[in-house]
Amino acid sequence: MKNLILYIVLSISYFGILGCSSLINKEPPYPKTEPPDPKLDKKIGRYFTDQPDVTDDYQIHFIYMLDQYGDDNEWDINGQMEKELLEMNEKMFVMTGGKQKYKFDYRKDGKLDISFIRLDKRGTTYKGWGMNYPVYFAQKKGFNNPKKLYFSWVDFNHRKHGGNMGVNHGWLYLQSRHNSTKKKRIRLTLHELLHGQGFSWACTKGDDGVHVLGMSIIGSVQSTFALEAKRHRTLGDMIYDHDNKGCPDLKDSVYLTPTSKNPYDPLPLVCNLATRSGHWSASFSGGRSNWNFKWPKRYDHKKFNESDNWKKEYYCSYQFSEYAELDWFKFWCPMGLFIWSENIDPITGTCK
Repeated sequence: MKNLILYIVLSISYFGILGCSSLINKEPPYPKTEPPDPKLDKKIGRYFTDQPDVTDDYQIHFIYMLDQYGDDNEWDINGQMEKELLEMNEKMFVMTGGKQKYKFDYRKDGKLDISFIRLDKRGTTYKGWGMNYPVYFAQKKGFNNPKKLYFSWVDFNHRKHGGNMGVNHGWLYLQSRHNSTKKKRIRLTLHELLHGQGFSWACTKGDDGVHVLGMSIIGSVQSTFALEAKRHRTLGDMIYDHDNKGCPDLKDSVYLTPTSKNPYDPLPLVCNLATRSGHWSASFSGGRSNWNFKWPKRYDHKKFNESDNWKKEYYCSYQFSEYAELDWFKFWCPMGLFIWSENIDPITGTCK
């Protein structure tokens, strides 16, 4: 009897500990206590900076990114990332009816230019990465060319998102359940790159503030498996080659080739809209005199004059690293058992 009671008590204690363990942050630095030696990141075929361009045209530059404690699975140098991205662009060609694909950034040797970044902080799964520390860090490393979009494949598991993108920088989280297969990674990269072109605009038919209501790869989930599969193969007639006068058309993005005769650059457009929507980022970047940007007359859709009714605030991430303050990123410090360590050294930006 005594042994039975002892067994029950020990069992309750054991499973009680397991239940409480959900309060402990199991992500790095738990169980990892030391980040890997940066010297180990230096490998043959790896580039830490944007390599010399073969053209001065608009381009999409890709990055393989790790957080401070991330394991290096060498996506940038083992050929898999390049293979999938090139396959994704061929799918884009099919989705445009064999008319256009994205302009990628290539090295002089003909290979896709993929850079490597390891953050000096742990990743966070509770905050979006746009307009946040990864943008700040990447721009400080020189990834801030206004004629480039930067899209990072991040070897990290974000609890809320499979990916996200604004105009200038975007992310796909490789360890997310949303990206467990090549097919899923290609689909989500296509999805996020549309956000990089500015979609969905306030004037886009079916705009819900971020996505669209309707048959599109950035559209609402469909009712059947067959329709859902079709959605992932469709840009949408509200996105590409549409008849919605006065509203940007994907075919005219400067990041598509062949280039439209009347192209638009999504970055200054979005920064201009950030000013109109009253987003705080506009006072730092979008409103700067060095833009010297005028709103194209052809984009005269009435929705652009109804900022009070827009379903979101646009933001401008260009030159974010020039005005952002390090204490904005306190949630990128390691988490203790119950509270965040919110102290960041104002000079070095490291966690105290």
